[in-house]
Amino acid sequence: MKELKALSPIPLFADESCQTEEDIAACAAAFHGVNIKLMKCGGITPALRMIPDARKRGLKVMMGAMSEATIGSAAIAHLLPALDEVDADGPLLFKEDVAEGLTYKDGFISVSNAPGLGIRFLGEKRATK
Repeated sequence: MKELKALSPIPLFADESCQTEEDIAACAAAFHGVNIKLMKCGGITPALRMIPDARKRGLKVMMGAMSEATIGSAAIAHLLPALDEVDADGPLLFKEDVAEGLTYKDGFISVSNAPGLGIRFLGEKRATK
């Protein structure tokens, strides 16, 4: 990856190579950025430590999802101002969801003004559009 990084005209982001806080340092030499996944790094608190560590090392920061529905994607949405790139389209891929509160329009994600993550738990699966 170090050789590819030196040759690549497009930014290369560490995905599976970056799962924990300790992985940031190892990724700096081989990637242009890191893809932090809340489900893999342990949640919002570790992610909030990983972002400035990556920046300190000159890395771009992306936050990605595995298969998060609205609840997980809402957590990602709250970190958008700190990110260069984001992949939080999980709720758009689900036929059913257990919460609501995110709005996707023209490539933008908006959270509601509700407390916490801004979501409302529906209590049971609900079919989506």
